[in-house]
Amino acid sequence: MRYLLFVSFMFLSLQAMTLQESVDYALANNNGLKQADVSVERSKSNRDAKQAQNFGRVDILASYDHYNLSRTLSPLTPMSIVGSPDGAYQIPTTQDLFSAGIAYNVILFNGFAQQSAYKISDLQYQNSAIRSKLGREELIYNVRNLYISLLSLQEQLEAQQTYTQSEQQLVEKIQKERELGSKSKLDFLRAQNSLASSKAKEENISANIAILKASLSAIMGTKVFDKTEPIAITIDDDESSVDEVDVTSLNRYRASELNVKAIARKREQSKAGFYPVVDFGAYYGQNFGPNDTANTVPTTSSAPTAGQTLIEEGDWNSEAIWQVGVHLKWNILDFGATSSKSEESKLAYLQAKLESDNVSIELHKNIITAHNKIKLAIAQFNSAASQYELLSETQKIEQIRYDNDALTLTDLLATRAKKSLAYAQMISAKYSYQQAKYYLDYLLEKGENQ
Repeated sequence: MRYLLFVSFMFLSLQAMTLQESVDYALANNNGLKQADVSVERSKSNRDAKQAQNFGRVDILASYDHYNLSRTLSPLTPMSIVGSPDGAYQIPTTQDLFSAGIAYNVILFNGFAQQSAYKISDLQYQNSAIRSKLGREELIYNVRNLYISLLSLQEQLEAQQTYTQSEQQLVEKIQKERELGSKSKLDFLRAQNSLASSKAKEENISANIAILKASLSAIMGTKVFDKTEPIAITIDDDESSVDEVDVTSLNRYRASELNVKAIARKREQSKAGFYPVVDFGAYYGQNFGPNDTANTVPTTSSAPTAGQTLIEEGDWNSEAIWQVGVHLKWNILDFGATSSKSEESKLAYLQAKLESDNVSIELHKNIITAHNKIKLAIAQFNSAASQYELLSETQKIEQIRYDNDALTLTDLLATRAKKSLAYAQMISAKYSYQQAKYYLDYLLEKGENQ
């Protein structure tokens, strides 16, 4: 049963996949994209955390302390001690002090550093979302590029196999004619050498096909890629203009600009060290603990409770504690640390601006390159197609001349080889044209919309 399931899985895994199916599978299973999605969620969580910090925090506090000397449950003033008839004898003390309460703290002002931190995290979240989209575009292009390269090599392999069969037939024909004495041993050896060379090219192409399949399987995640489906390629003259492209609307440029804005915010954030920090805090809680000794009023006291025990040893007592406050902290000297951070952030901003300008320049260059690759592929295809048509007719004539001993085998083999090369160049140019189109789509970020 397990064997049947394994065979069924392998059969499904090795089924032919169309180009679009390959792209869809890669988008759903590529580990790099999954990591990018996690990065986006992390950026979002970080942004939400920065936003939440603007509202402060509420903490539940609890503590236990053992002292070598007794402590009162709350701070006392002299008047609170002597202001009642029983004085200090009604005040509990303890060496084991327990506390429990709730506290709220919020920063009121810190030079806008907290607001800048939120803006930076929001820009980083937007940037990570854009990077994720760019990652999808890059994956689509990589799958298409590998798939097209694979189709090109497979078609070249078929052509080479056909050429090898033709060479094999020529060898067999010369062998028979040699036995009859009409062809020399040298002709036979030359034909054999040409056949061996063709077989070597087959092996080389087959090895490259295996490498491409492995590469395609790797970027598709868990898929074992094996078979392709042909696609229709129509070669048309490229009429679009490079001048029509607005690179500022592309996500690559937007990502670089978001980075500049984030660095600018960090620059503002670095200046916060020159300002004071003001925060608000509030606390309410209870201090409690067991009384350490019996509080007995001496009989010599004039208090009405003279001779009485007001608090027994071990009695648990509690006091409510609360406070509200506003605090200011202003650093007046850090020996140039804040100034150095501000200068570093200024230089980082200038660097980010230069990098953004470089992105724009690179985009223009790459788009121009893609357009010219398309034009070059069209020219190469037309040239190879014209040469192939010429060599096909030439081969027919030279085959007749060779059969009538009016042409050497060397010349015939040279023409056959040129014809095979022209056909391979025609195949390569056709798929290079499609790859260049996909490269332009990748640069213009149109891959996922097609």
